[in-house]
Amino acid sequence: MSALHLVVYTDATHRGGAEVNLSRVLATLPTVLRVTVVGVDAEVVNWLCGFRPETDGVVLEAVRNRQDIGRMFAHRRAFRRLRPDVVQFNLSTASSCQWAIAAASTIPGLPIVVVENSPLAVWSSTSGRLKRLTGRRVAAHVAVGERTARVIEDSSGLAPGSIATLYHGVGPVGQEPVTRPDATTLLCVARLDPVKGVDVLLEAAAQVSPPTTFVVAGEGDERTALLELRKRLGLDERVEFRSIPWDVRVADLMWAFDGFVLPSRIEGFPVTIVEAMLAGLPVVATRVGSVDEAVVDGVTGWIVPPEDPAAFATAVEELVADPDRARRRGVAGRERAEERFTMDRTVEEYLRLYRRLLGAERWSTLTSG
Repeated sequence: MSALHLVVYTDATHRGGAEVNLSRVLATLPTVLRVTVVGVDAEVVNWLCGFRPETDGVVLEAVRNRQDIGRMFAHRRAFRRLRPDVVQFNLSTASSCQWAIAAASTIPGLPIVVVENSPLAVWSSTSGRLKRLTGRRVAAHVAVGERTARVIEDSSGLAPGSIATLYHGVGPVGQEPVTRPDATTLLCVARLDPVKGVDVLLEAAAQVSPPTTFVVAGEGDERTALLELRKRLGLDERVEFRSIPWDVRVADLMWAFDGFVLPSRIEGFPVTIVEAMLAGLPVVATRVGSVDEAVVDGVTGWIVPPEDPAAFATAVEELVADPDRARRRGVAGRERAEERFTMDRTVEEYLRLYRRLLGAERWSTLTSG
């Protein structure tokens, strides 16, 4: 086959933000690229393949540690058998995919792209050494935000400026029917996990004057604890936890709310914020990761310190108290997102990257059909 063959690798065992980012890219890349998804979890691999017609999936046994030589060689054989023009690794933390990257880096002439989706640092000194070692063999190393890139460089001991930024945008946002309370209602879309700071949102909500209400859309292991906290704070009537099926696009429900809130402790570049901006919502979010590369404090929303329920509550109160100002910030946010953070722009950046790695002549040959 003459089409450019892109192999995308993930070691994820569940669907998180990094995998959602990848799914959107796969769905939008042009058909001149033939894609194979390789991973260690059949459910994740099959889910990703579903976003792109005629995409093959390959499931390998995960490499457990540096003594797991057999599985490392199995990864190397798989990469060689697939004969990709480019192999791209989708990382959920700085230490993700490290042994698979090491295996691929031993194949002469194979262009390797590493995509960092989170500022979570390497989990050991050994992992840091391996990241520095494989970094010398990587053809392109990108992160979903400037801050994320710098944090990974600092924590891993990589050269300053060695990781470029490639923002992950989103597609157009629609307006599907949605139910919500009559009162001013703010939406939070987040996995129910400590890193997302939903407990901080509840503490803040307890300090916000009624009748403002909140809807938290998401699932996760922290659900029971958060429901107990909601009860202790007397918020059962003002905070709704709503499950959203994976086949429902939350972005298309955002238009009906008065604002978007994200109280995270850790983030890379959260696309939910970009979706909210495209839906015209003013945003209240914490200054973590690359959040303030999307939200401009005082222009498109409010940026507050993490772990500060009082500051978060104050920003929400300001949003609610002046609907005209909130609406103006929502409009400014939509304009900023349409200019900088669309999926079309993300795909253009990826195609430009692949063309640079392969060279103009080979790129033309592979994509001419």
